[in-house]
Amino acid sequence: MAQIIKLVPNDTEIEAFTAPRNPKAADDLQHRREVKKRLEELLAKAELKRAMGGDFY
Repeated sequence: MAQIIKLVPNDTEIEAFTAPRNPKAADDLQHRREVKKRLEELLAKAELKRAMGGDFY
């Protein structure tokens, strides 16, 4: 009988799967990561401000 083994890839393998194939794709991916980081920071600041009782704007 065949055995099913579940393997969880490590970080290096995940990076290899998601690495862009050309420089343009790498630039696009980097830009998306930067935009996502800025958005997360903005949302965290807004959440903190709301929690402190201030308005969003």
